[in-house]
Amino acid sequence: MMRKMGWNWLWFAPLCALVLVVVERHTVQHGLVLCRLAYQRWSWAALVSPSADFCWCVIVFSVYFPIYSIRVLMSLIAADELKRRYVYICSLVVIVFLFPFLVDAITWGSFPFNIDNEGVHRLRLFPFIPWPDGPYGDY
Repeated sequence: MMRKMGWNWLWFAPLCALVLVVVERHTVQHGLVLCRLAYQRWSWAALVSPSADFCWCVIVFSVYFPIYSIRVLMSLIAADELKRRYVYICSLVVIVFLFPFLVDAITWGSFPFNIDNEGVHRLRLFPFIPWPDGPYGDY
């Protein structure tokens, strides 16, 4: 038996707005910047690069996950038989708000079109190998 949202909308609606404004805006902007940068540095060898595939999947997942988590939160709120549902809800909310930091680190380490310290463009074949030489967030 599922119950209705009821008074939970009072905190759930602002949470959804906050997730969309803060988390989703950041992940979409970050994904667009990386796609634009990949377009500028494009090489056909990226089609066989596992690092490019991994980075692309992380970008797509980073846009999809916050929206999916809102749907999961809604079902957790409406679940009647789940005893510790608010613990799960709080855990998922914390994960959603920490998610952009994790995505930034993963995409920085797996971005396939690197420029090394000598200014030479190199294609990374494997995610995180070699580890980026520049400062964090510098592609």
